[in-house]
Amino acid sequence: MAAWLIALLVIGILAVIVWAAVFSASKKPAKKQKLEDSVDEVGPLSEESWVPTLNVKDWKQAHELPGCPWNFDGCGSLDDVLSCIWKAPVPKELQVGFDALQKRVKNISVAHIILTSREAHFCVVYSLITGAELFGGAPAEHTVGVELIGEPEEDSGLRRRRGASSTSSGWAKSTSDTPLPCLMPFFRIHDGFGAVMSRKHLPLLLESPADTVHGSSFYVYPRRGLEPLALRPSLLKVGRVDKTCCLCVDRRSQDNPGVVYAEKNGTLTEDDETPLEFIADTVSNISGQRVVPAPYEGGPSIFGSGTTETN
Repeated sequence: MAAWLIALLVIGILAVIVWAAVFSASKKPAKKQKLEDSVDEVGPLSEESWVPTLNVKDWKQAHELPGCPWNFDGCGSLDDVLSCIWKAPVPKELQVGFDALQKRVKNISVAHIILTSREAHFCVVYSLITGAELFGGAPAEHTVGVELIGEPEEDSGLRRRRGASSTSSGWAKSTSDTPLPCLMPFFRIHDGFGAVMSRKHLPLLLESPADTVHGSSFYVYPRRGLEPLALRPSLLKVGRVDKTCCLCVDRRSQDNPGVVYAEKNGTLTEDDETPLEFIADTVSNISGQRVVPAPYEGGPSIFGSGTTETN
């Protein structure tokens, strides 16, 4: 009798264990499904409003970008595209920079960037035969948030904006566009110019033009980046020479201003070079550089090879 009771007890215990195992197994998929459903509800990170977006198209597909300020209809070669962007004939003082760029450009793309502030920006990306990439902002006539309408202006290579008026000369100066009208001939081509180690840096530079991001930076600041020099507020910072020096122009000298090189240690050096000559030389210089990518992009690092494996 005792043996029978023991056997019944063992069978009961085994039945409870088997039931618990089956019940537990049936519950796990439900938890996994619930987790998957919650992930789907969140959505991809790129769709979050606080994440800037970057969309780059080859110049042949630039018309697919809504509001693109450049019109490359009729362009059959890179020379045609360059002439369109720089609105040839190029001003004499900028010719050196244009010629250097023309000799070294391998391809041209257009980038559409939406910042965290939801401001939209366009840039031309110049891919050079050296492996470097330069970028230039949209022309001054096409400011952030402007509604673009109608057909492109004949032979201008630019789409007109509502309320924009044409002039007999494409290089006419306007004091309302910038505190330094002497820069308008270049700003009508590019509102800012620089070099990038990675296209991913473009949103950060457009968000804060004075910053340098792993070697990427503006070398000619856009209009919104023309900030006064702390030591002498009458001087506006126009461009970057290197990490210890910037170029300034005196806002009080409107007719034929020279330039002032301002170093971080406070040294100011005046030069008879014009601001446009500085810009042309800057474009020429960075067009000839072989830019080394950042370590995380495959470039060298202090630990040896910059190529790393990530999971």
